[in-house]
Amino acid sequence: MQNSKILKRIIYTIIAALLCVVAVIYGQLNSSAFADTTDGVRAAYENTNVWDNLQGSTIGGNTFNIEDYPHNENGKPQILSFVEFCYSCYSDKQDDFGLYVYVYNPQDIAFDTNTERNKIQFRCGNLQSAKYTLEFLNYSKAAGYEGRFYKFKILLSQTENRNILKSLNENSRVYEITEIELVVKGSVTAYPCGAKYTYSGYVKGYGSELAESDTLSCIVDGFDKCIDLNVKHTYYRPQGDYYNGEQSQLNSCYFRVPNKYFEDYGELSKIICEWYEYFTKPILVTEDSYTFNKINALHGADTDTLSDDMYFLFNVFWENAKSSWFTKSGISDWTSNYGYEVGDTYHWGFLWLNGTEVVHEDFSNFAAVFYTGGKDCEDYEVDGNVLKDKLLNNSKYLGGELLNDRYSKYLFEDYVQNGYEYGFNHKEINADDMQDVFWHVTTKDFWQTAFSGNFNVETIYDSKKAIEVLTDSDLTGSNSEIAGSLYINEKDVQSLKDEHAKAKTNGEKVVLFRYSSTQYMSAPCTSTYCRKADIDGGETLVKTNCENWGKSEFNAYVSQETVYLDFDIISLWFTSDGVETEIPVVHTPTDIISGLIPPLKEDYHNQKYKSILSIIFAVVAVIILIALIFFAIKYLFPRKTVVQIVEKKKKE
Repeated sequence: MQNSKILKRIIYTIIAALLCVVAVIYGQLNSSAFADTTDGVRAAYENTNVWDNLQGSTIGGNTFNIEDYPHNENGKPQILSFVEFCYSCYSDKQDDFGLYVYVYNPQDIAFDTNTERNKIQFRCGNLQSAKYTLEFLNYSKAAGYEGRFYKFKILLSQTENRNILKSLNENSRVYEITEIELVVKGSVTAYPCGAKYTYSGYVKGYGSELAESDTLSCIVDGFDKCIDLNVKHTYYRPQGDYYNGEQSQLNSCYFRVPNKYFEDYGELSKIICEWYEYFTKPILVTEDSYTFNKINALHGADTDTLSDDMYFLFNVFWENAKSSWFTKSGISDWTSNYGYEVGDTYHWGFLWLNGTEVVHEDFSNFAAVFYTGGKDCEDYEVDGNVLKDKLLNNSKYLGGELLNDRYSKYLFEDYVQNGYEYGFNHKEINADDMQDVFWHVTTKDFWQTAFSGNFNVETIYDSKKAIEVLTDSDLTGSNSEIAGSLYINEKDVQSLKDEHAKAKTNGEKVVLFRYSSTQYMSAPCTSTYCRKADIDGGETLVKTNCENWGKSEFNAYVSQETVYLDFDIISLWFTSDGVETEIPVVHTPTDIISGLIPPLKEDYHNQKYKSILSIIFAVVAVIILIALIFFAIKYLFPRKTVVQIVEKKKKE
């Protein structure tokens, strides 16, 4: 008897869940992350297969017919149904509430399912547009229709769930769907939806206790108040004076927006965007093919794992050395497969008057390495897409914990630059917000030039508004002048001009969006190697690197930079007469990884000039010393001469 009751309860639960689906499967469906029960209505519904759910259901007012959903090699995924599951206006009946998505997959491609990068963007009630993660539930497995349909749950935190329930109008619950983002083999693509789902009524048991049947209904309309953006990225690094390897970097993007939005809703006043921010570990660019081959074979692993018969030492000169005529100290960061210790001091030369400390601070690995083909490294740049491919390739070899499902965490520092947020960033950037660009201007006085490595540093700041709608006058002049005026990369000026020309033809405006200002690090590097049998305590490697540094004979450079993974624009906001209007955006998230450029020239740090001055002052010092000795003998000693003193000794 007890088993019979349990069985009836299970059957009733599943039937109730399926009735919900039949009633509401008018559009797209998402699976709620709020389903934490294991034996409730939601759990029963989530465990049913998408294929079974669709049979006999109603889609857009029509009975589901598989002939309407054929295989199409060129077709794009579509949201088939957005399901509001078991909504109730009564707080004690809201535990079963959830949102689900059904997707029609005409190409029968395999979506990545073990990822948090599958997302849906929508807004409801008085909430802003937001992205929510899709949790995979199942796909159709019927013969000939494997993977034709997918079933997802929209993951909602307790806060998100509560906010959505509070925002909804119980009599007319409106969900405006902008896009769905799906991942295939690690690559994410955004698919526009443009649909509005208006739900009313209730599933039996979730509305009035006196209701004798389901009253739930849904109307699906088009939703055209959204913009599909084609976003292009650029960056700007001012040619200021070198200082500790630092350059300012202004990160920007640009895109076209139809004029009608400005005409209907006013000025573009705010942009909401998201990204994941990380700072790379050092990246090596070398002139030496042997070094490249050995470091490249590590794929980002520790340099001390080199199994070659060679010891390597890399010294990176982020900072100017503290130096005197005889010694140099604290000159660099370093990495090596030899067992140097932080603070080790090495001396060589006559009377130990020459020497250096090996280290300022050590690091363990290079995130990537590039070969110049034998060209001078000071003239060699690395394209951002090439760097991205190398980081992805190294990540496949390293494995381990991944950032954003693709990049090995070991290729990035566990921090970002001061004032910035590691990992996920959600930003609301206003048009009048300012982004800073800085220049370091360094000078040396006479004594600094002659005797020390010290110098005076002055930092000059300039600022640009975060959002700028471009006009014809902004793109007048040479490419160099335009880049300098707008603070963008000169290589991207022609692309910006092309976008502006398209905008004028199509009745659009080009928006330049400056979203972040960081520091790009790039510093000269000297590297050398020797046979393990010839290591001589590590002194020769240190000496060779330091002497090459003293002669400015660098054979590599090392860079670090901030990257923005899955950069995404969520919405544009327009303001007219104090009234704000949100326009959701369709945009495929993009990894923003800028190119590498060599360090800036150090005009103030001319070693040859300093060496000549040092020699001159050394000679002058010797002459002065001789003159002082002569003066002391002649005027400061007692008047008895040395000869008189000697004769007196003889008489005694």
